[in-house]
Amino acid sequence: MNDKQLDKVRKGDFLLLPHYMKWVAVFPVLCGIVLFFFKEYQHFLNEEVATGMAGHLILLGFLFIIISRDKFPDERLLNLRHKAMAYAFMYGMILVIVTPFLNFLLSSLFRSGSQLDFMDYGMLSIFLFQIMYLINYWRFKQEL
Repeated sequence: MNDKQLDKVRKGDFLLLPHYMKWVAVFPVLCGIVLFFFKEYQHFLNEEVATGMAGHLILLGFLFIIISRDKFPDERLLNLRHKAMAYAFMYGMILVIVTPFLNFLLSSLFRSGSQLDFMDYGMLSIFLFQIMYLINYWRFKQEL
């Protein structure tokens, strides 16, 4: 690694999108929310397809928001970004550990003809991870 690459790693701005991408990311989030709430009125899409597309658009928009730079980045904001990511990771791991137990408990409580299965929670866990990151980052920035 040369000095220029090492300086980028120290600054922490090596894998981040430009700041204007936060505003570009609002478009897929809004499209996903509109598609999610008005999926009954879509005649050209199946309800499952509309729900999946809405979820993926929202996740994509949140991802762009998360990996975009701040308008005026500095070391404190980079430290807050890392701290928020650590908290979101811990919440995500708790979710991954608790969900199989919750699945077992609820399936044993409701032993009816239908099988409850909470194991297909990939999009939900990613969504909760992103939300927890954004909430923690906003909360930490407010404490500055």
